[in-house]
Amino acid sequence: MSSLASPEQGWWKPFPRHEKAWLTIIIIAAVVLSAITLGWAVMGKQNVPVASYKATPEQFEKQVADFTAKYQIPGSPGEVRVPEGQDGFMMASMWSFTPALHLKSGKPYTIWLSAKDVLHGFSITGQNLNITAAPGHAYGIRITPDKPGTYLIVCNEYCGLGHQGMTGKIIVE
Repeated sequence: MSSLASPEQGWWKPFPRHEKAWLTIIIIAAVVLSAITLGWAVMGKQNVPVASYKATPEQFEKQVADFTAKYQIPGSPGEVRVPEGQDGFMMASMWSFTPALHLKSGKPYTIWLSAKDVLHGFSITGQNLNITAAPGHAYGIRITPDKPGTYLIVCNEYCGLGHQGMTGKIIVE
């Protein structure tokens, strides 16, 4: 009778020196990136919707039209002055954000955003704010503008031909 020997097991053998170095670098990089991600998620000022509700595009478009009619700036069609303590409403549709909103510096606002037709991105240039507007949903975005100026809103979700020109604005006074 012959005895059968087990195959040689090698996974526990020491790593060669160059593999230990790479393994050490990978572990350190994973720990550092995890710490950065946790710090950003916990201490970063993330601006996510504070509330949302379902609304058909027609319902939300009516809210925007009523809001615009009530607070429109005389002589400035498509521009609205949002009173302190009031919510603002903005509709994203191919290829614009309407109306343009006038806000006061240092005052908190909730801007309600929805899309009329397809998914649109909502990003205020120079700000840490990025929201996707979807038809059938309204999202409330809490903002407190701190510096006067005109801020460009861009769509950063491809929405069809003409996407590159889709803009809106927020004017902080």
